[in-house]
Amino acid sequence: MKKLFSTLFLLGTLLTLNASNKELNPVNQQWLEDLKVLVSLSDKRIDYLSGIDKNSNGVRDDVERYILSKYMDDPFQRDMFFKAAKKIQKIIALPLNGVIDEHIKLDRELLEVYTCRDYILYRNESENIEDELLNKTLFKGKVLNTPQRLKAYIEHKKILPSNFDELTDKELIADKKSCLALYHSYQNLDEQSTTLIIK
Repeated sequence: MKKLFSTLFLLGTLLTLNASNKELNPVNQQWLEDLKVLVSLSDKRIDYLSGIDKNSNGVRDDVERYILSKYMDDPFQRDMFFKAAKKIQKIIALPLNGVIDEHIKLDRELLEVYTCRDYILYRNESENIEDELLNKTLFKGKVLNTPQRLKAYIEHKKILPSNFDELTDKELIADKKSCLALYHSYQNLDEQSTTLIIK
């Protein structure tokens, strides 16, 4: 399991832009091209960084509707994507000339969210794993759905140091335990809800 978690973490890193180089490797270049296509296809969007968040929960209203429509029956994934949306919104609002540690912290936390979600999907041997991975890309396209947002995110990735996401074995184990504890808390809530319904 530890090896799988490490592999997923590395896969998550590959799906982000290479922070240390202005030139992108082919994998990252394709990821960026896919996002650009999604942005160009987006419509009914508010063309500025913040967008509209009427309930002030840190998730843009259009993104919130998208997540709820897709994951209403899957509270774990719903909340993981809510967390990711909040992290990305904070990231693109950060000044590029600000404290680099804040950029590193938020990016690391975002990667933890993605990695935990993917780890649970693989652990549970999800039948539609390819679709689930595609859903993550579609989500990124939804959150970064304007040229301004995509540009802010790319610029953020470029200023990160090359080794910001390297973890020790101890940190990987801690992340895995934290992820499993979080996932089990959702299972416990489901069991409690079922018990209440039966009673």
